Amino acid sequence: MRENTGKVVLVGAGPGDTGLLTLKGEKYIKQADCLVYDRLSSPEFLSKAKAGCELIYVGKENHKHVMKQDAINELLYEKSKYHELVVRLKGGDPYVFGRGGEEALYLVDRNVEVEVVPGVSSSVAALAAAGIPITHRGIAKGFQVITAHSRKDEEADIDYSLLTDETITCVFLMGLAHVKSIAAGLMKAGRRADTPAAVISNGTLAAQRKCIGTLADIGEKIEEAKLTSPAIIVVGDVVSLNDRLDFFEKRPLFGRKIIVPYIKTNELIAKLQQLGADITPVKTGIINPIIIPEFADKVRSADWIVFTSKNGVRSFFYNLDLAGVDIRLIANARFAVVGKATEKELAKHHIKADIIPAEQTGKGLAGKLSSYMGDNDEIKVCIFSAKEASPDLEAGLKEICELEKIDAYVNEQAYESIPESIGKMVSEAVFTSASNVERFFHMLPENAYVETAYSIGEKTTAALEQHNVREILQADDRSYEALVDTICYKA
Repeated sequence: MRENTGKVVLVGAGPGDTGLLTLKGEKYIKQADCLVYDRLSSPEFLSKAKAGCELIYVGKENHKHVMKQDAINELLYEKSKYHELVVRLKGGDPYVFGRGGEEALYLVDRNVEVEVVPGVSSSVAALAAAGIPITHRGIAKGFQVITAHSRKDEEADIDYSLLTDETITCVFLMGLAHVKSIAAGLMKAGRRADTPAAVISNGTLAAQRKCIGTLADIGEKIEEAKLTSPAIIVVGDVVSLNDRLDFFEKRPLFGRKIIVPYIKTNELIAKLQQLGADITPVKTGIINPIIIPEFADKVRSADWIVFTSKNGVRSFFYNLDLAGVDIRLIANARFAVVGKATEKELAKHHIKADIIPAEQTGKGLAGKLSSYMGDNDEIKVCIFSAKEASPDLEAGLKEICELEKIDAYVNEQAYESIPESIGKMVSEAVFTSASNVERFFHMLPENAYVETAYSIGEKTTAALEQHNVREILQADDRSYEALVDTICYKA
């Protein structure tokens, strides 16, 4: 136990879209020794925590509470005794119906240092994603945000007589079960029956859905649409602008549910999400760098250093640091990479690749290297690749140079269960390696199948052909950009 209490920071995670987390909030999550969190829209928030951070779920969602608020308050206090930095991660903004004020007061009364990092509130962000500006000159001069449920999860006692100004946009949070009674209350208080109204479910997420109507019919419309929580109700003439300002739902992949088996969260997932896809990531593996014996001696005399993936680059610099040497060790070496993604990873270390083959495969890289080396069999080439790497590159070079293949990293199975939501029919899935294919299908239920699979290259396609896949579409080259183009073309 610490002699003095640590600091507790209440961080607003925003409305759901991980891109809407503030820079300050992300900084604290990465620094946290203990992270106490509610139900969050994405595991990506938690993946930002440092190794060894204590993660505690206190799950608050509609009608279900893993831990009561009083217990959460006490938990934060107790954890502050053991940790230097405790982060309380809350959806939206901590002070917008998030009970952050209660948590802060409890801690302040016990002399705990507290900081609050505001978050983007769903009361504004979800409307924007639905094409509804919360204020607009000549239409709405202000807004009111109202909670639609009480402490006992019943409908809140709302004084609708205070909500009759038609130039004020009314936003109701946590009120999906009470849409009809809210509409009736507003009309009884004097709001026009034809006042535009909308309900937005899962605002700012790829799973976002909205229902547009009026106070007179919005209740029936949401029942037909079968919207789910979390949802926001908005009432006012600004709703009529949703068609013209609906940029979010007009993204090219919006509404498409795509499974992405992955080893490490990468830019492919981020790009597909930016284009509107509803991504379900499935972790299939873990990349661990291998400590390379006599690393400095192996690379000091290398004429060419060759990387077959981004992970090889990462392992190389990991071992460079571990050996206690710097970049001058390889001052005379030239560099070859298998493709664009590996080139970008190498560039992060301020090294420009000398060779990137047009055919982004081991065979293509061997051919390109051969043309550079000619008949000089004294040239030393060091290949940094996976322990289980394809032999194509090695086979293409071993007769023409002094070759050393170095096992730089190992790709191990991740023993995680597949999300239940996937079921036995996968509509669309994206595969970036043959090993991802094998592991993903091993995780699927018996007799499950994939309707459409997107492949990054020939070996991945060959692996897919051995499984229950109805349609396989291969990218034009081995790059994430080409994969994304293939997925968009399918649309």
